[in-house]
Amino acid sequence: GIMARVPIAPPGLENLLQVNGLFVKETRNSMFQSHCTYDLFDINGQFLYHADEQRECCGPRIDCRVTNAQGYNVLNLLVPSECCTCDTKVSTPSGELLGYIIKEWTSFTLSFDILDPLGLVCLKVKGPGWGEGFMSDLHYKVLSTDKATQIGVITRVWRGLSKEMFSSKENYTINFPMDLHVSIKAMLMACTLLIDLLIEERRRHERSQAASQH
Repeated sequence: GIMARVPIAPPGLENLLQVNGLFVKETRNSMFQSHCTYDLFDINGQFLYHADEQRECCGPRIDCRVTNAQGYNVLNLLVPSECCTCDTKVSTPSGELLGYIIKEWTSFTLSFDILDPLGLVCLKVKGPGWGEGFMSDLHYKVLSTDKATQIGVITRVWRGLSKEMFSSKENYTINFPMDLHVSIKAMLMACTLLIDLLIEERRRHERSQAASQH
């Protein structure tokens, strides 16, 4: 199940045992920085992890590497390109597979299925619908597989009009039950990073299209 009966965690992810929420802050130095970087904190502001997008120059993949406060690699995301329908793979540095994330664009809504290592859906993440989140926070609901129960939420934080227009930095909060299995907490952390990577990938595509028209 997705709830932890015994408090165990993959190496380096022990910090997730005692948290019921995370704050994800994009930390790019400027709009001209070519890759995304993030700092992740607990809800009390304690620094936990750093995430760094490692993009291939001309390949179809985006890798995202998560390290702890000591600089040790604790989690890896293998993200296919926007045009690929492959799943995002989430694993530990030792090769232990935590699961997969499948993205779905339906009726102008970006949603995700969170899969366990066997490929079974354990959670669904439903993005905001068309028109939601205009000049306000954007909520991605974390739902049970039958969509009947909401167990958490991923929120893209609205920063105010001037910052939205002139800053490329994003902030997210993640809320989930304290007793959620650590691997599932890690998958929701990975899903939040994926949401931002996909948004940034779309922005890059739009910028390159605009540049090619001039």
